[in-house]
Amino acid sequence: MPYVDLNVRAASRVSSAELQRLGYSVVGVNVECDAGAKPKEAASVADLPQEITDKSGKAAKKAKQYAAAMANALALKDTATDAINATRKTLRQLKRITLKVEDVTAAQAINSSPVLKTYDVVAVEAANAKVFQFLCEQGEIDVLTFDVANRIPFQLKKPWLDAAIKRGIYVEITYSVCLGDSAGRRYFFSNASNLVRVTNGRHLVLSSGATRDLFLRSPYDVINVGILMGLTYGQALDAVAHAPLAVIEHAEQRRGRAQLELLPQLATPMDES
Repeated sequence: MPYVDLNVRAASRVSSAELQRLGYSVVGVNVECDAGAKPKEAASVADLPQEITDKSGKAAKKAKQYAAAMANALALKDTATDAINATRKTLRQLKRITLKVEDVTAAQAINSSPVLKTYDVVAVEAANAKVFQFLCEQGEIDVLTFDVANRIPFQLKKPWLDAAIKRGIYVEITYSVCLGDSAGRRYFFSNASNLVRVTNGRHLVLSSGATRDLFLRSPYDVINVGILMGLTYGQALDAVAHAPLAVIEHAEQRRGRAQLELLPQLATPMDES
């Protein structure tokens, strides 16, 4: 099956070659738009480079592999990713925008913005409960995302998230923050566990939010993160495969376009287990 990372930062030091090596078929190149800023059209967002180069033009050296916290659950597994490489295809790069919204008026404007319709995926990070409730119940968006490295500034109410799920909206958790300092890891697991609880593990997407190749992990490792958050194996697998593909399909339907032709399912060792 195709594995998807819906959140790799635009203009970052992430290469398409590393994403392919790890086993991903689709990536969302994500540009962030702060509250009050005017978003640019998707055509202005550049694709990820094939390789990351240093100032001399030479390919940058691959960052040293290391075992992260959580009893090596996040450590790179070259043998697993090399097995995936046999079935990989060209990486498909989609354009995504993440809006940081502070008031309901700005949230309402999302529904009628022609610029946002140029993006393959529209995600929003709400600054307060009123905005979050509106997005869940009425927002024409695809993904609800959070700054999981810090305390979420409002209470997550199950009826709101149930409304969002019913409307086909997905909830994103970015895992790269748990590769940093201990404070970030504590907030990550606290926030992630809370999101798993209020959604019952439904409609969750696990993305990297990576700014460098160093912060990418293979689908196998991301599934391990999901299990540590409280997901079942099946739910964690969905969060890196079926759920992000469903986000893309939802976005196409929201934009009134024919369904995006996705990559065919790929046989991987994970499927055989």
